[in-house]
Amino acid sequence: MPMFTRMSQLSVNKYLVAVSNVFLMALPLVLISTFCELIAVFCDYFDFSDFGQTVHYVGQTTRVMIPILVNFYLATYLSAVKRIPKGIVIATSLTVFFIISYQWDLISPLIPLPNSFPMSLLTAYISCEVIAKLRKIRLFKGKTDQSFIDISMSMLAGSIVTISIALSISFFFRKIFEQLSSLIPWSFIPRLDPTSFIDGLIYEVLRGLFWAIGINGHHILHSYKTDLYNITLVNITEWHNFGINLNILSTNFYDFFTGIGGSGNMLSLVLCMLFFAKSKGYKLLAKTALILCLFNVNEPILYGIPVIFNPIMIIPFLLVPSVSFIIAYGAMYVGLVPPLSEVHSWLMPPFLSGYMATGGAISGAVLQLLLVLIGIVIYLPFFKLMDKRSLGIGVSDIFSNRLFTSDEIESKTRLTSFIPSLHNNLRAQKKIEKLQGDGEFILYYQPQVDIENNCIVGCEALIRFRNHQGEILPPTFISDFNQLGLMPELDLWVLDNAIKAAEKFIIINPKFKISINISPDTILLKNFASIVIERINNSSLSFHHVELEFTEELLILDEDKVAKIMTELQTLGISIALDDFGTGYSSLAYLSRFEFDKVKIDRSLVLNIDSQRGKELFKIAVQLGKITQADIIVEGVEKQQELDFIASLGVRYIQGFYFYKPMAENELFQRGLLKSKQCEVADN
Repeated sequence: MPMFTRMSQLSVNKYLVAVSNVFLMALPLVLISTFCELIAVFCDYFDFSDFGQTVHYVGQTTRVMIPILVNFYLATYLSAVKRIPKGIVIATSLTVFFIISYQWDLISPLIPLPNSFPMSLLTAYISCEVIAKLRKIRLFKGKTDQSFIDISMSMLAGSIVTISIALSISFFFRKIFEQLSSLIPWSFIPRLDPTSFIDGLIYEVLRGLFWAIGINGHHILHSYKTDLYNITLVNITEWHNFGINLNILSTNFYDFFTGIGGSGNMLSLVLCMLFFAKSKGYKLLAKTALILCLFNVNEPILYGIPVIFNPIMIIPFLLVPSVSFIIAYGAMYVGLVPPLSEVHSWLMPPFLSGYMATGGAISGAVLQLLLVLIGIVIYLPFFKLMDKRSLGIGVSDIFSNRLFTSDEIESKTRLTSFIPSLHNNLRAQKKIEKLQGDGEFILYYQPQVDIENNCIVGCEALIRFRNHQGEILPPTFISDFNQLGLMPELDLWVLDNAIKAAEKFIIINPKFKISINISPDTILLKNFASIVIERINNSSLSFHHVELEFTEELLILDEDKVAKIMTELQTLGISIALDDFGTGYSSLAYLSRFEFDKVKIDRSLVLNIDSQRGKELFKIAVQLGKITQADIIVEGVEKQQELDFIASLGVRYIQGFYFYKPMAENELFQRGLLKSKQCEVADN
C-alpha cells in the first residue's frame, strides 16, 4: 500500500503530469508520422516505391519535429505555472534546446534538428526556472509604468542571461565529461548487450518504465534498438551466406512478441476491454483503438485508460511484455519456433508479422496468439479493478445496483483529461462506495412561500443521505460525484424521483411547481432537453409544473448551447431559474443575455443586509432582477428583520428557515402544506 500511495501521489504532481500532457499534446504529430510510415509500407508492397519513399521521408521528418514541439509545449505550460511571459520563455527555451543539442551532438541524422527528448524537457524546465528567478530581480522585472521598449529590453536581458547561464552549465558539464572520457576507460563500463537474454529483459522493463511516466521508451533507449538493428542485418546476411545460427533477439523480436499492438502488448488490453468491460466508455475506446493497435499504435490506449501515472495498470503493463519476452525467447531457444529470419516494418499487423518474420512458420503466428491470450489473462484482474473504480472515461455504473445509471447519458461522461488525478479519484470512489453500504439517498423538499397570501407555491428538491441509524446527512458527497464525473447520473436520479413526488403534490395543489438543480455537466449533454421532455411526458405532470435551476458556472461554459436549450424548454412551458444570483462575476451580463423566468438571490447577500452598504447592494440585486421581468425569490431567509426588509422591496417569494427547513415528502403531507387555498404559515 505505501508504494500504491506514493504512485497515486505522483498523479497529482503538476510537473510530472505536465510531462505526460505535453506528450499527449504531441500525439497528433505522432499519429501523422505513424500513418505516413503505414502508407509507405503499403506503397512499397504495391510497387509505388517513389511515392512510398516520399511519404516515408515525410513521416520521419514529422517525427523529428516532435522533441521541438514537446519543448514548446512544456515551456508554455511552465510559463503559465510561474506566471511569466510565455513569449520570452518559449523563445529562450527553444534557443537553449538548439544550442545545447548541437553542443552535445544530439542531432537527428535525417535532418539537422535536435532529437533528444530528455534534453527537450530539461532545457524547457531550466529556462523557465532561471527566468522566474531573474524576474524577482528589479533589473529584469520591468515596471508597469515603463515604455514598451523598456519592458522589451528587460525581457531580452533576462533571456540573454538565461541562455548564458544554461550554456555555461552545459559547457561546464561538457568539460567534465571530456576529462572523464580521457581518464576513465568507458569500455569497461557495462552496456546492454542487444543479443543477451538478461540485457534484453532489462531493456524491455526499462522502456515500459519510461512509458509509465508518459515518455516514449523507444526514443530514450534508441541507441539499443539501433545497435540491435545493425547486428540483426549482419546476422541475417551471414545466416544466408554462411549458414551461421540466427540470434534469438533481433530488431523485430520486440516489435512482434513484446509489443503486439504496441508497447505493453497492448492488443491484449484492448481485447480485454472489448470483451469484458462493463463501462460503455471503455468499450467505445476499445473499438476505436482496435484498428490502430492492429498496426501497433498504442498511444490512444496509453493515454485513454490511462496507463501512464496509473499505479493499477502499470503493474500488468510491465508484467505482460516481460512474461511474453521470456516465453517467446524460450520457445525459440528450444526450437518450437524458428528465430526471426527477416526484417519487416514494426507496423506489420500481429499474426501476419509472426508468420512472415519467421520465414513463413505457422508456429510464429501461433506463438503470438498464445502471448495475446496470456496477456488478456494477466490484464483482466487489473482492468476489472479499473472498470469497477471507473478511473478512466465512461463512468456509468459505480454502484452494483446501478442506483444512478441512465442510458441517455453519453459514454464520455467525463473526459477532462486523459491523465486524471488518481489520488483524488480513488479517495472519492472510496467515499461513495462507503455510502452505498451505510444507507440510501433520499430527496428532501424545501418549500417556497408566496408571502402575499402565505401559501406554498412550490418546493426545491434537495438530495440527502440517510444512514442505517436514520440520521440525515448533508450533501457533502456531491463533490465526490463531481470528481468522478458522475453528476449527470446523480442529477437524472434526482429528476426522476422529484417528478414522481411532484405527481402526488399536484393532486393537492394543481399550481404546485417542483424546482430541480441541474449541474453544468448534465445540461451540456447533447440530448439533455430530450431527456427532460421525455421524463415529463411519461408522467402526469404538465411542463409548467417543472422548474430547472441553472448556475452562472454553466453559462460561462457554453453560452450558445445553453441559450438553445433554454429556448427549447421554455417554449414548452418549463421554467428556468438563475440560481445563486449575486455570487458570480458576470451575473449582470447574463441577465441581459438570457430570458430567465425566475432569479434566485443567494443567501450571501441576505447575510449582509444588517449594514447600510449590504442593504443598498441587496436593493440593486432586486432591481436588476425586476428589470428582466423575472420573478424574484430570495434564499436563506431566517430572521424577521430580514423578511421585513425583503418584503419592503416588493419581493414576493421566499425560501428559507424562517418558514420551513427542508423536509421529507411524508412531512409535507402530514403538515398539510400543499393546500392550494389561502393558508396560515406556521413558524418552523
